[in-house]
Parts: sequence; C-alpha cells; structure tokens
Amino acid sequence: YLESLQEKVNKASANSGFKINASIEDEEDEDDDDDDDEYDACEETSLEAYTTPLDDEDCPVDEYNIFREVMGTIQTGNPAWYQQLTGHLSENQGKALTEVITLANQRQAAKQSKAIEQQGGYQFSQANVPGAFSFGAPTAFGK
Repeated sequence: YLESLQEKVNKASANSGFKINASIEDEEDEDDDDDDDEYDACEETSLEAYTTPLDDEDCPVDEYNIFREVMGTIQTGNPAWYQQLTGHLSENQGKALTEVITLANQRQAAKQSKAIEQQGGYQFSQANVPGAFSFGAPTAFGK
C-alpha cells in the first residue's frame, strides 16, 4: 500500500511542476515518548488530569456526602422511588453503591477529624490517676 502511495505522489509531483519528496521510515530505532504503542495504563488521561473546584482539599462541598444524603432522604422519605432506583441493580452494582456510601462516611469522619485537629485536638478533662498500682496483686478470677 505504501509503495503504491509513493508512486502516486511521484506521478502527481511530475505533473504539477513542484518537486515533492516523500520517504517511508521505520520508527523502531527512534526513542519517542509519544508512541501510542507504548501506552502505559498508569498514565493519567486528560480527563483524569482535569480538575474542578470540587477537587480542592479545602472545598466545603463534598459530592460523596451530598449523594449519600440524597439517597438516604429518598430511602426514608419515598421508599417506593428508592426501590425503583436501586431495585434493578446487579449484585456488583449494589456493592459499588455500598462502597460509595462507605466512602462518603469515611470522608465525613476524616473531615470531622481534621476540624478537631485544627482546633488543637481533643480536650480531655483531668482524670484522677492512681498514684500506685500493683500489677502482682492476687485476683479472685485467677484462682
């Protein structure tokens, strides 16, 4: 195919009055980073690299928690609609939904933990700690 294409280019260049040079070269010896043949699945796609304000760490909006809250409101407020939304899900899709809800709970807990950390951490009230404790004292259940 490439040879016949080369012949067409040569014939067209002879009739046009312009000199056209074309050559076919293998790129095996060249080390080019843009090769599609060397696709790395770990590389970030352009869609994955695209960020929005929701991706910022200090964004007050958490889309996972909003989703969890909406689904919870539907589940308690309109069980029939919730059943229509989730009843047709396959086992894997149901697991994925559960994982999203679990992730939302984890993100909420992490947000609360971060807020406590920024306030200086937990404040424990002073507890009375015994001044002496005998680790070798006999116990009633050990006999």
